[in-house]
Amino acid sequence: MDLQGTKEARTQEEGADGPLDAYGAGGGRSNDYHKNERRDSHSHDNPSNVHPLRRRQSPFTYPPGTRPSAASGSTAPPRREPSPSPQAVVIPEALGLSSRDQRILFKARRNPPVTKKTLSELDLPCIMSNINLRMDANFDRDLHFKPDLDGEKGKRKRKEATDYWGSMATEIGIYAYHAATSGDAEDQAQGTSQRTFEPRLPTMFETLQEVIKTLVPERDHPSVMQNLEVPLLMQQIRKGVLDMVALATWMAALLKTHCAPMRDEWADRMVEQITEGSQSQDPKEIVNGLQTLFAILEAMKLDVANHQIRTFRVLLIEDTVPFLQEYFEGKISRGNFHVESARLWYLAARDRAQEEDEQRSPTTASQSDDGLKPLEALFRGIADQLLQFTPPDEFPETFLFDSDRLWQLRSTIQNLINLEIAWYIFESYVHKRSRYLSARVETYSTFCTRIWSLMEDGMDAEGQPISGIDEDGPEYRGGARWIQNMRSIALEIARFACAACCLDSVVADEVITPIEAALEWHLSNETDLFHYFQNAMREKILTATLSSACKYLPLSPLAICESQRTTPSATNTGPLIPAASSNSNSNSNTSSSTISGTGNGTATTSQSSAPQQYDIERIGMRLAHLGILHWRVWAPLLYMRDKIADMDSEPVAFV
Repeated sequence: MDLQGTKEARTQEEGADGPLDAYGAGGGRSNDYHKNERRDSHSHDNPSNVHPLRRRQSPFTYPPGTRPSAASGSTAPPRREPSPSPQAVVIPEALGLSSRDQRILFKARRNPPVTKKTLSELDLPCIMSNINLRMDANFDRDLHFKPDLDGEKGKRKRKEATDYWGSMATEIGIYAYHAATSGDAEDQAQGTSQRTFEPRLPTMFETLQEVIKTLVPERDHPSVMQNLEVPLLMQQIRKGVLDMVALATWMAALLKTHCAPMRDEWADRMVEQITEGSQSQDPKEIVNGLQTLFAILEAMKLDVANHQIRTFRVLLIEDTVPFLQEYFEGKISRGNFHVESARLWYLAARDRAQEEDEQRSPTTASQSDDGLKPLEALFRGIADQLLQFTPPDEFPETFLFDSDRLWQLRSTIQNLINLEIAWYIFESYVHKRSRYLSARVETYSTFCTRIWSLMEDGMDAEGQPISGIDEDGPEYRGGARWIQNMRSIALEIARFACAACCLDSVVADEVITPIEAALEWHLSNETDLFHYFQNAMREKILTATLSSACKYLPLSPLAICESQRTTPSATNTGPLIPAASSNSNSNSNTSSSTISGTGNGTATTSQSSAPQQYDIERIGMRLAHLGILHWRVWAPLLYMRDKIADMDSEPVAFV
């Protein structure tokens, strides 16, 4: 397997004229693995599969005077049922199949859930041409393929697989009945299209043969062809003499020769299931063995693909910028990707950055070199979208393959702001009671941990909402989860307030009511308090981002990727947990703003805590990594194309 797959993949991509879509984009090109979805080949009824010229054709019209009508007594000819093919199998009435079994027998998909086509996206040329994977390789060291079974799409795929294997169990039972009764001639003669079905077993064996041949060396192909000769297997099935146990044993031995040792247990289980099913004449148990067999094949292909990702990871990362530039140049030149609005967005961000610097005093103005100003404008523009109260409709088109990472950064940043608001409400209540926090740093750390643990309710291990949560769509600011857990968060704040004020351990309504009202108001409205923390967060994030960007500019993409493993300089070395800094003077005996539910309030200047500084440095490193790669691709193509002639005098690196 050579490295020419990279150039070949580019050629394949450049020949595609479809629109660009990121992961999960509706109506776009998608796959079965790594968060992607492929539209199944049997779904021919989707309107997107209809040629546009056919869709624009006007409906058929009858010549004048010949249109049939009810008055003339004309009726449409009865619809004729399709005639069964020569391979059609009669459904024996003696089996007494339920209506559900018959429906699945007719309606289930024709191909197994795992086919050579569905696995083809795990081939090396497809891996090398997968732009999403190339981008993800820069940000995730543990990147690997896995079946996409999440969400509605995953539910649909599982349902299709269940129906397919259910129909296969029924089909095996029908073949066994015909073999035992020697194919009742009278039943065959009376068979009609309503009592026959098109068998799936031949296609399953053909698929099995094709997939196994892609997973074993060529020297084993004659053995595969000999043992999986479809006409011979079907003849043996019709006569009831197929030795499924011997076939399963042979396949297990073949697969165990070439798969990882960790898959051997699966192969043995497959043989046991088929053996038990054959001995007990239970088609469902035989089908369980077939399911295990196809699961082994999929796992083997995934193992190969993930090994290739690890092997070619360095190549994928180092080739990111030239690959993307070549890819987008082709798309733009053919008019398949429109980025002028993104250029206008950048120019507007650059103008805002220039105006902002002009309005600042010399001591507070940006100290960046003039050569870094264009890159700094990019970071300021994207930071504004990450920090704004309402989620942006979308990020610029040039961030198409980074949109998921930007939404995640936005969610983290907004959670930081929300936690600061919650801490502010707590301190305001304490100071209103003329109390003093004796162990403020420890209290703050515990407070953030407790509030964030409440936010993790309804989320999976990867921080994503569990199915059923946020069903109306993603709330990227994080407000949906905050509102959903409003009562619990307010109760936790009230508990901290009671402990700080030496009140009764049982939280009274007079404590929780104003706290809950204030929390709901400030989280649901773009208040002055939000603007204060937004502006403070913006300065901190931009400072951290530009600091990291200056370090990354002379580095290669691989070096930048490896640098992300370095722990930031802050003393906190734990996981990235949104934390909030204090906003009130700890020695103050009075609140700096009202605690009422409608007060906007103002916050006083405060020192950032070590946990928050750690989080901000992590955000800055992530945003700088993303921005530097983006800048190297798009600065010469779009943002700075009018100044390419002056690039030699600019210290900004494009490559």
